[in-house]
Amino acid sequence: MKQLKQTLLLLCFLLAGNLACAQVNSALVAKLRRIAEADQKYRGAVVERAAAAHGWRSKEVQEIWAKQASIDQANLVEIENIILKYGYPGKTAVGEQLSSTAFLIIQHSSQEVQEKYLPLLTQAAGKGELQWSSLALLIDRVKVGRGEPQTYGSQLAEDDAGVKLYPIEDEHNVNKRRAQVGLPPLEDYLRHWEIKYKLPTAAANPNPPDFYAQRSSAAEVKRHAAVKVIGGEEKLYQQLKYPAQARANHVKGKVLVEFVIDAAGNVKDAFVVQGLGHGCDEEALRIIKQAKFTNSTGHDHPRRMRVPCGE
Repeated sequence: MKQLKQTLLLLCFLLAGNLACAQVNSALVAKLRRIAEADQKYRGAVVERAAAAHGWRSKEVQEIWAKQASIDQANLVEIENIILKYGYPGKTAVGEQLSSTAFLIIQHSSQEVQEKYLPLLTQAAGKGELQWSSLALLIDRVKVGRGEPQTYGSQLAEDDAGVKLYPIEDEHNVNKRRAQVGLPPLEDYLRHWEIKYKLPTAAANPNPPDFYAQRSSAAEVKRHAAVKVIGGEEKLYQQLKYPAQARANHVKGKVLVEFVIDAAGNVKDAFVVQGLGHGCDEEALRIIKQAKFTNSTGHDHPRRMRVPCGE
């Protein structure tokens, strides 16, 4: 009997990948595997092919992102329900391979969602349930979203002009921080995008200024404050209608719209950067295009707004 028990334990060990069988939630594993596959349905090669053929701001690329955004929203609902029921679904419950699935879904969500779950993911990494190398990416993404320098150098800006690196705090020590969380040197990481990077010293940065993506400066923040929605955003959003298709599919979230406000306060060149589909994108564009702004800058002012849908 003792030998049989040892044999079963060994078999369990081999099948579960270094986890106790009793700890692995097979139903949760199956669900997370499906979510992970959906998360990558249109990312990577699909959108890159469209961008190569039509450009990153093309209608074709926007349509692909809208499809993926709809999937992302559904994935987020499932992940939030999982977290409510189980806590963070980490290595103990679902294995090493799937322990980063919830992290990926959160990373592909809005700034608000990322900031909401950053403490939970930090706690999971501290307990060994999530790799620190994954958490580092979310830390950088949250900081870039706030307009702050990133810590690990993981976040890049990509458009028709190419790929650029967002500014990094204490940059000459970035590789030390990357090594601490299990990330390769920044030079190796950026080589994947054919970017030739030179690590700065404490005294000088050999990379040219246009090597880096621009982030909001204090002056830009001030200019941004000089351009406001007449009547306020809350009043503008009260005019939104929840599309029937979105309601039927329980789609809720925010649509990221980019546009230009001319010197007279009128909106032009509006397009969806990150959509939800199901009629939400069209409704967001409708409300933005009819909005009027104050514009004391005296010239065209680019702007992005997250327009709620069903919230």
